[in-house]
Order: sequence, then structure tokens, then C-alpha cells
Amino acid sequence: MTWLYHVLRLGLACIFIYAGFIKLLDPRAFAHAIAQYDLIPETLLPLVAVGLPALELLAGVGLIFEVRGSLTLIAFLLLIFLVILGYAIWQNLDIDCGCFTLDELDAQDGVITAFRRDLIMIGATLFLYWRRRSRAPQDLWIGKIKILLKGATK
Repeated sequence: MTWLYHVLRLGLACIFIYAGFIKLLDPRAFAHAIAQYDLIPETLLPLVAVGLPALELLAGVGLIFEVRGSLTLIAFLLLIFLVILGYAIWQNLDIDCGCFTLDELDAQDGVITAFRRDLIMIGATLFLYWRRRSRAPQDLWIGKIKILLKGATK
């Protein structure tokens, strides 16, 4: 089970790093994608178009290094994404999800596909939470470093 924990953790982290990085490369395209949902006032679009990808990027990097709170931030972001995608499905919006803001990815990536993908990522997040609770802190990568540092200071 340890290998599955690491594969899911690193996979989820890489997805968030990639998605955040791609959106930060072209915040105007991401702002346009966000605007299609018609949920955020136009004056806040630039802030969200930069802030949200920055959060995704930071959460992904944090998850790689098992920084406390990074998994919670990813879970929170995924829940927000699910609510927004659910709204788009409910409103029958025929728009790109805005997940990666690259035309070749989003053109084939409708909101239903993105919703399903986010459900899978929520499942992975729940597994990571469960696995963390069932492991001793010293079994975590960051816990091993702390133990090494404590040993070096003695």
C-alpha cells in the first residue's frame, strides 16, 4: 500500500503543478475560461486568473514535500471545482472546463469529463487521507527528515 500512496500523492501533485503552471503562462486565456461560467464579477477575474493557479501550483509542490495543509488545500480546491463543474452541467453549458487552458486539451475536455476526472481525484485524496491516518508520523517522508535532523542535533 505504501507504493500506491506515493504514486497517488505524486500523481495528484504533478496534475496540480501542471495545471497551475499552464494557467499562469496564459492568465488571459484562463480568465476567459472562468468568465464563461458567469460566476465571478468581471473586476475579480484577473485576481482569480492568477490566484487560483498559484494556489494549485503551491498545493502541488506542498504535496510533493508532504507539507502540512497541502492535501487539505487540494481537497478544498477539488470540491470547489466539482461544485462549479456541477453548476455548468446543471446549466447545460457547452464550454471548455478551463482545467488546463490549452486548446488541444480543453477542446476535448468537456465539463462532464472534467467532473468525472475530479471525482477520481477526490477518491485519490480520500485514500491519501486514510493512508496518512493509518500510518505513524515517522513513516511519512517529512517525518523521516525530522527524525534525521533531531539525531543530527544531539
